[in-house]
Amino acid sequence: MSRKRKAGLISRRTLLGSALAGINLAALGSPRTARAALGDKPAKLVVLGDNAPWKGTILQDAIPAFKKDTGIDVEYVQLPLDALVIRCRAEMSGQGPTSFDIVQMGSSMVGWMHPYVDDHNHLLASAGGKYASDFDMDDFAPRTLDAVSVDGKLCGIPYRATVYILHYQKELLEAAGFSSAPSTFAEFQSAADALTRTGAPFRYGVGTCARQGPAISNHFCPFLLSSGGSFYDLKTRKIMIDTEESIGALEYYGNLMTKRRVMAPEAVTWEWDEIIANGQNDRYAMAITLNASGTPLNKSKASKTAGRWGWAVVPGAQRAEESKSPFFVWSFAVPSASKNKGWAFEFIQHITSREWARRSMEKGNASARLSVLNDPEIVEAYGWTAAAAEQMKTAEPNPNDANWASLELDLRTGISSTLQGQTTARDALQTVADSWRRKFNRIRL
Repeated sequence: MSRKRKAGLISRRTLLGSALAGINLAALGSPRTARAALGDKPAKLVVLGDNAPWKGTILQDAIPAFKKDTGIDVEYVQLPLDALVIRCRAEMSGQGPTSFDIVQMGSSMVGWMHPYVDDHNHLLASAGGKYASDFDMDDFAPRTLDAVSVDGKLCGIPYRATVYILHYQKELLEAAGFSSAPSTFAEFQSAADALTRTGAPFRYGVGTCARQGPAISNHFCPFLLSSGGSFYDLKTRKIMIDTEESIGALEYYGNLMTKRRVMAPEAVTWEWDEIIANGQNDRYAMAITLNASGTPLNKSKASKTAGRWGWAVVPGAQRAEESKSPFFVWSFAVPSASKNKGWAFEFIQHITSREWARRSMEKGNASARLSVLNDPEIVEAYGWTAAAAEQMKTAEPNPNDANWASLELDLRTGISSTLQGQTTARDALQTVADSWRRKFNRIRL
């Protein structure tokens, strides 16, 4: 349970001092003795999270194992992302205890959620359960810990760390005349044109999530960031979504759909599940989407395209070196108003332990543990991890301040209207920027 000193996070010296002071002595006994410090055992724990498909290992394997080990039932309530945020805001900011014991927290939610969750530094220091003595916080990628920390407070324990990478069907790309994955926007467009021609009438060159929902802005972000565009400055609130770089990114992205017609037209209905399902059914030859999507695309028995995929970093606008991706972390946290904090944190340590982090890769997760990502067997088995590790070097997190959820809704509308040919990229992003300015003025930022 050691980790190099980092601002606001548990250090080896702190933990050793805590142990010597008797804070964590329970962990030195047997699991049964140690767990006595967790408080009265509840009949059930409730986890509140989103309904994305990457939690197969938790639902199908880790929860049954936890129940067998502890006798505690675990109910995982899954909601669409927007509904999850609404319920969390309503319950966590209230006066009474929350109806859930554990909450699934995205890094873009940390900005508003951090006052309502416990400091997990303290939970780690006082943990007395099965994993207390060797949980090993050093094993988590430092950037994932930064993403879930605010002013020294560790707001959750990372479970999933994603970037966007280029997924492509290798043989199709070669057959279309391309010896390597596209590394610039111009090369990507040429490949998309060729792959659409050779795949007609069923297979398109590019897949994306273009439904006006939670996935649409994140799938645009690699194009935005790789063009030199951005959202706004977190400190000064200078808006950059309407710069020439940002406008150029959306114009390029929109043209793939409306002018070049290299995207399946029904992609305007695609979310997280649909982009995977359509890749499995050979509806597209390339996609810039989540790193972990490579697992269900390439290894699932349900995939007609299994074994065909390769991976590379996102193309840069003019040069390969301009490649960038958004970076996102899902963590699990104990609300400050949780009724069963000790056992809730025991469950979090269970699902984020080395054992379950490794097994979670089997069913579409992208673990935040370095020992998993760097394991030669994992690298060989899943293929996409090398591209993801390279992409992580230049990845940028989405804004994690308290206002992002509202601002991102405006961006969804702007992207959607452009992809559907209802407005130009310039008009769409200037409208987004105007709305953001009004919102900043109202909250005096």
